[in-house]
Amino acid sequence: MSRAGTAAKVAASPAVVRPVVARPPVAQAGTQVERRAAGGTCRSKLNPPRLARAAIEIADAEGLAAVSMRRLATHLGVGTMTLYYHVRDKDELLDVMWDEFMGESLLAEVPADWRGGLTAIARRMRESYQRHPWTLQVIIRSSRGPNKLRFIEQYLGVVSRLTDDPLEQQRILHSVNDLVVGCTLREASALRTTTAGWNDPTVDGPLLEPDFGTLDDGEELPRLRSLWRNGCLVMVPRFEQALGWLLDGIEAAHPDVREDEGKNTGNASGTREQ
Repeated sequence: MSRAGTAAKVAASPAVVRPVVARPPVAQAGTQVERRAAGGTCRSKLNPPRLARAAIEIADAEGLAAVSMRRLATHLGVGTMTLYYHVRDKDELLDVMWDEFMGESLLAEVPADWRGGLTAIARRMRESYQRHPWTLQVIIRSSRGPNKLRFIEQYLGVVSRLTDDPLEQQRILHSVNDLVVGCTLREASALRTTTAGWNDPTVDGPLLEPDFGTLDDGEELPRLRSLWRNGCLVMVPRFEQALGWLLDGIEAAHPDVREDEGKNTGNASGTREQ
């Protein structure tokens, strides 16, 4: 067919009418944007520290086992998936909870002398554990959040007054920490069997009754029996005395520090004031 014939055939064909699809009104598009912005605003009110504080509230009231992403979302009044914008999973949530706890353990002011500083840090840590007993279940966390770093720096600032040896500084830090944790764990165990508070001086802890009937014939254990007869096997508060003994030992191991502090805190002649 010639070009002229083809052109004539196309001209004779009926026109193809294509339907016009109306575009969504601008107002509708704006509504969608506003809806997305509203969702973003909801998420922006959350952040890891706020999640940590809310999770701590749950753990304090119901125990660590009650903390889950779903339970936390319900507590905050948001969808569970919203939390994952801020923490990867429950393990990371525990990390931010621990870091928030470490921030609570920081001292606003640190005493000038090393003994006063270590005493203040140890007491604050013990008080923090008492307020949040669930932390004793997650005490060893590999995370190094900002508050934990600040806490370690504050600790090192005190122990550096005793020694410049970094290994010795770590040994002192860990010794005090171990004492705090050990005493608090023992006290927490005692509280499970008594209605006494953490620091109730008027109430003794539970009596530790030895089961002498389990001993082999001929085993007397005279010293233990003597303690039992004299009513000494009672869980009594011992933290302050134990801390004092530990600090006495630390001081004995660093005799030069006492002399230096005497020069710094004494009169013009460099002797201690009486």
